[in-house]
Amino acid sequence: MALSDSDISATKVPHGRNQFKVSDGGGLYLLVKSSGRYWKLAYRFDGKQKSLAFGVYPSVSLHQARDKRDAAKALLAQNIDPGEVKKQERMEQRAVTMTESTESLDDVERKPINNRMRRPEVLTHSEQNIIEERRLCILQVLNDSNAYATSEDVLLQELDSRGYKISFDRLRTDIAWLYEQQVVQLKTGALWGIYLTQTGLDSALGRMWTPGVRRPVDDD
Repeated sequence: MALSDSDISATKVPHGRNQFKVSDGGGLYLLVKSSGRYWKLAYRFDGKQKSLAFGVYPSVSLHQARDKRDAAKALLAQNIDPGEVKKQERMEQRAVTMTESTESLDDVERKPINNRMRRPEVLTHSEQNIIEERRLCILQVLNDSNAYATSEDVLLQELDSRGYKISFDRLRTDIAWLYEQQVVQLKTGALWGIYLTQTGLDSALGRMWTPGVRRPVDDD
C-alpha cells in the first residue's frame, strides 16, 4: 500500500520494539526508529538481497524517495547495481572533500605519529582528474562513432589506443556512472551497447558541463 505524508507522520515505534518497516511499494520502505525515519530500498542483484539508503524523512520527501527508487530500478533494468554506483560516487566525493580539507595543513600535521597515524587513502587531484578525463574520452569516442553508439569491447580498445588502459570492470563502472548522469543510454546483453544522449553530446562538445566529467579545452 502506497504511503502518504499523513501516514508517515502518524507512524510511531510500537511499544517494546526498536524499529519497524512501512512499505511504499516497489521495494521502497520507511525504516521507523525512535531516532528518525529512514528511506531504504530492498532489491536483489546477482542473486543477493541488498538494501540502499535514500536518506532521512522529511529531508528526503516521499516524492524524492520515489524518484530515487525509480532511478535505482532503471539501473537494475540495465543490469547495473545501484549500490555500486552510489558507492563509487561516495568514494569520489570523499576523495575531493578529504583532499580539499588537507591542502591547508602544515607538513608537521601531515606526518604520521610513530608511524601509526596515516592519512586515509583517498584519490588525489591527479587521480580524480584522470577519471574525469577518461569519462570525457568515453563521450568523445561515442561522438566519433557511427550513430553515436558503440559496444563495450570496441570502446575498451579505443580507450586503450587513446592512452587509457583500464580493466573491463573499471570500464563498466565508468559506464554505469555516466548512465546515472544521463549522458549515455545502455542496451544490456553479453556485451553492453552504449549510446550517447543529447546531454552527453553537449558535454562531449563542451556546450555544457556535467559534474564528474572533464570539460573539453578549446584548441586555440
